[in-house]
Amino acid sequence: MDTIARVHELADQRQISMYRLAQLSGISLTTIRMAERRGGQLKIDTIEMICQGLGIPLSVFFTEPEVKQ
Repeated sequence: MDTIARVHELADQRQISMYRLAQLSGISLTTIRMAERRGGQLKIDTIEMICQGLGIPLSVFFTEPEVKQ
């Protein structure tokens, strides 16, 4: 799973910018930007902080989005 792509997807659904998400999550925007450059992978502790910022449980993050037909 491309974790940074999932972060973008969830933030876009909530109309939250990456800058705002970093603030809400208590992580730096640099952390997000570095993950984008590294190929989209975030550490689990960072994902947990992002989930807290988004107000979702970790299980929702790892639930595959439904494909619209």
